[in-house]
Amino acid sequence: MTADTALELSPPARLAIAYAPRDLRSAFALLLQVDQRFAEILRNAREPMIAQIKMAWWREALSSTAEARPKGEPLLQTLNQVCDRIPLSAFEALAAAWEHLLGNEQFSQEAVDAHAELRAEAIFLTYARWIGTVQDVQPIGRIWALEALRIAFPERVTNCHAPSAPLPKARALRPLSILTMSVQNPSGPRLILHALTGI
Repeated sequence: MTADTALELSPPARLAIAYAPRDLRSAFALLLQVDQRFAEILRNAREPMIAQIKMAWWREALSSTAEARPKGEPLLQTLNQVCDRIPLSAFEALAAAWEHLLGNEQFSQEAVDAHAELRAEAIFLTYARWIGTVQDVQPIGRIWALEALRIAFPERVTNCHAPSAPLPKARALRPLSILTMSVQNPSGPRLILHALTGI
């Protein structure tokens, strides 16, 4: 992860990355950056077919070998550097999460639920597997995914209900609890306090 690509992420996301183990930070940041890129494809979509073509391009690029990937895309260059740390299944789940929303002016509860489940699997479950925890992180992952979607697309997420779940206390899961708390409208000092103490 370069400084330039890290700055593309929000301050709470960068805080979450900082609390990840050093050897996981680049891969964790890349997952969040690819997620952000997919969100931008949805946000900028004027024609659903064009957005689907872009998503198909990303699916193929992410599943290709390092030698076969297109040159000049910084995220793919970073992927080449993290090697096999991120399983292909995580990228497939992330792409499917955003594809569920393509072509919809208003996101239905069903579409949002499917999106949140897949997005949580791609990012939160992948991180949990990296650190070897058996704690179920899908519930907080769904909260994060739905609330982050609501923040990014407030006019398109209406009357969608977010689940509730307690934040994990374990230090190893602090990056995930930081992300989840960050979409629940905390103040900056409150989020930093949680990062430092888990409270």
